Amino acid sequence: MAFVLKVVNPRNAQMIQEPQGLTEPRPATLDGIRIAIVSEKPDGCQYLLELQKILQERHPTSTVDIIQGIVFNPMITLGQLKGYDTFVYGVRNTAAFNTEPAITFEKGGIPGLHLCMGDNLYGQTKRNTKVFGLPGLRMYKVPSERWPGENEPELFRKLAEDSVEDIEKALTAPLTEEETDPKREEADFSDLAFEGADYQEAFEKFQEYFFEHGYTDGMAVAPPTPEAVKKMLAGTSRDPAEVIEGNMTPGYGLVTVEKIAVNAVMAGAKPEYLPVIITTVEMLCDQHFGAFHVIATVCSTNLMIEVNGPIAKEIGMNSGFGYLGPGNRANSTIGRAVSLCCINLGHMDFSVDGGMKGNPSRYCNLTFTESEDLTPWEPFHVTMGYAPDDSTVMIDEILQVDGNWPFEIEYLPSCAWTDGIEKDLKRIADRAVGELPSNLENAARAVHDIHKLGANEARQNALPLISHRNYILVLYPGLARELASMGWTREKLALYIAHHNRFAWDELGEALQASVLELAKSGRIPGLTEDDCRPGGLIPIFDANRLAILVAGPLQGQTVGLYSIGSYGGMAAPVPIKNQSKVPFFLKKITGATLTKAGK
Repeated sequence: MAFVLKVVNPRNAQMIQEPQGLTEPRPATLDGIRIAIVSEKPDGCQYLLELQKILQERHPTSTVDIIQGIVFNPMITLGQLKGYDTFVYGVRNTAAFNTEPAITFEKGGIPGLHLCMGDNLYGQTKRNTKVFGLPGLRMYKVPSERWPGENEPELFRKLAEDSVEDIEKALTAPLTEEETDPKREEADFSDLAFEGADYQEAFEKFQEYFFEHGYTDGMAVAPPTPEAVKKMLAGTSRDPAEVIEGNMTPGYGLVTVEKIAVNAVMAGAKPEYLPVIITTVEMLCDQHFGAFHVIATVCSTNLMIEVNGPIAKEIGMNSGFGYLGPGNRANSTIGRAVSLCCINLGHMDFSVDGGMKGNPSRYCNLTFTESEDLTPWEPFHVTMGYAPDDSTVMIDEILQVDGNWPFEIEYLPSCAWTDGIEKDLKRIADRAVGELPSNLENAARAVHDIHKLGANEARQNALPLISHRNYILVLYPGLARELASMGWTREKLALYIAHHNRFAWDELGEALQASVLELAKSGRIPGLTEDDCRPGGLIPIFDANRLAILVAGPLQGQTVGLYSIGSYGGMAAPVPIKNQSKVPFFLKKITGATLTKAGK
């Protein structure tokens, strides 16, 4: 008799809008019309400027304007496009800037073209056009093996010359039946069954099917049988059919408690871990967190999952030796379950979402807990306004910056000596600048320079320059205790690091000086005073409120610095912050636990 292995499908439906066709006719010619080139990505502006020049040269009777778009509010840009006959939008050369603006413009009655680069970005764009109900949106892959730099204007000119004819054809070609009448794609997410002569054969078929259909992270998974899923769901009091608010990016998938449990089974998690996994997935679905960038960016970033409170100890999470590495079931399977949810509920596709180089941390993410028994200070979540008996999860997107953070300050090979407390602190503070240049005016250009498209206005605002990144410092317990014995608190240490490297007031232009002075008067930047805003004065390199100081690792260990994009409450936040006691760090209380004393 054949053996049948029945498993629950780990995937769920995507929140796909009803497809609609393109309705606006394309202009028959680009002569004598108004063309808008919408620019949003700063490092795409120079190419677009060259494209503007060439289009104007080729069509002298036309008006070709560049409009600075607003990525998180394309409706404003749509208003600016009224009166134009066609648009060119782009250039999408990173995963952080999405396809929604071009879709908004096309649905708003302006025909046009979306520019992107690379096969992976093209694949992400195609998926987004399907999700947002406009699969026929016209797109063009800019033919560049290497995107030029600012000091290579001749290469941008050549790139624009090589692409202009194809862009013109894409803007003027008549609509096709496929573009005007798209068909809705139907997907089946019903449960699965695999038949074999015995369990082993059925199990192998199950694994192969999941590998072939992209349901795994490339490693074998545990079969999510109905029985295993039911046992996993015993770890939470929440209704299996509960739909998590929001959806899971990058594919905008529907998320339920049951489907989270299915992926937790596949990851090898225990039922008592489920409330931690659910909380983390909820946070990734929260519209206030820029999850698309951490999950699907070309930068191959890391997702940090940090757990505080008594539940971490109850379920046996590792906060000591090797806390960021393998070997602990709770750390590893919680992090892996979250990644599998991104794959199956977020419809992540590694062929387009894996990043330029990929990242091994994405198997289990940077999942750890604070060494609350060894810290000389109150637990981090308590400093953020939670009660000591609360259990919380904090997530953030961790960047890899060569020569800066992440970094390690470690004992010498004997594991018994350092360079001394003063030198150790100086080394930590020296490296806390992140990727910012040493000069604030240069920083303004690096962060905001959009090649004459609002650059002057951008450089008048100092707040993003001082507070556009988060930093997470993980001290080993021995160092934390030594600092505490010398009178150092978290707040004092954060201020020391933030103010160790300062910008010279005299280097700033008048507009930026005025902005910094307003910040000093507002009290938004700890330690920045009006006395700093004078000739010879110095201002802090970053906001001390954006430095989280944790304690983890063995008593004699290493200090780790993590450099974060600040997806919550930072520049990537697409909507205003609410219901958060302290920003920019994103914490959420764990609830619904049934198998542990904590997290209920």
